Amino acid sequence: MNAARSIPTPITILNYHTITDTPEPAMAPYAVSPNQLARHLDLIVAHRSTVLTVSGLVDLLDRDVEPPPGTVVITFDDGYEDNLTVAAPLLVDRGLPATVFAATGFLPGCPGVWVTRPPGPMLPWDLLPELEAAGIEVGAHSHSHPELDVLSRADAAREIRHSKALLENVLGHAVHSFAYPHGFASRWLRQDVRHAGFRSACGVRNAFSHARDDRWMLSRLTVNAMTTCDQIESYLQGRSAPIAGARELARTAAWRAARRAQDQFRPVPRWTGGVVACRATPR
Repeated sequence: MNAARSIPTPITILNYHTITDTPEPAMAPYAVSPNQLARHLDLIVAHRSTVLTVSGLVDLLDRDVEPPPGTVVITFDDGYEDNLTVAAPLLVDRGLPATVFAATGFLPGCPGVWVTRPPGPMLPWDLLPELEAAGIEVGAHSHSHPELDVLSRADAAREIRHSKALLENVLGHAVHSFAYPHGFASRWLRQDVRHAGFRSACGVRNAFSHARDDRWMLSRLTVNAMTTCDQIESYLQGRSAPIAGARELARTAAWRAARRAQDQFRPVPRWTGGVVACRATPR
C-alpha cells in the first residue's frame, strides 16, 4: 500500500468557548472576541470548507462516507449566552452550522441547582431552542462540569444521563452529541457515554480528527485568546497540529492518576430529588 494513502485526511474540529471582549477573569485566556470569530469564519468561507455539525459529521461516518477534504466542524463548550447573541448571528450571516455543548447546571432556569458560580453569563434555559432555530446543534456537556474521569463511575453516569435527559426535555427530541468537560475521558467513561445513548463524544487532544477517529473521543483543536488568524489558516490547510492517534498518550493517563491523588477530597455531586448539591468525599 502506498504510505501516503494510509495517512488519514484531517478533519478540523474547532473548539471555542465564550465570544466576548469582556470575559470573566478566569475565562479570559479562553475567550475569543467577536471580531476574531468573524475573521475566523471568513477564513472558513474563503476556503470553501464543508462545514458540518458534530452530528452531521457522524451521519457521514455512519454511512461510511469519507468527509470531503477540508471538512470543518465548529463547536462551543459550556453554553455561554454570547453563543446565541454574538456567535449565532455571525454564523447565520455566513450560512455556517455549529454545535454548542451545554453544561446544563450552568444555565439559568435549568431544573436543578449547582452550588458553584458559572464561569460567565450563561444562556437562559428557555432560550436553548433558539440556538437550534439558528441552525446550531445542541449537545450535552454534563450537568455540573466536573472532571468526569476522576469521579466514581456512578456519579459520572448521573452527570452524563441527567444532562441528556434535561436537554431532551426542553428541546423535545433526542440529543446525540456529548463533549467531556475539560476534555478528560477514560476508556470506561467513553463506554458509559456510548451506553447512555449518545452517538458520539468530543474530547480535545489539540489534534486533527479523521474518519477513523474514536467516535466517542473525537479530537478537537482549542481556539483561545492567543489563537491567530494565521493559526486558523494553517489548521484549514491541515497543518500545525498532529492527526489524532488511536491510543491515549501515556502522559494523559499519568495526569489522570495525579489528579485523582491530588483531588481526593474535592467536592463531587450529590444527587437528591433532581437537585445537585455537593459533598466532600474521599476517593
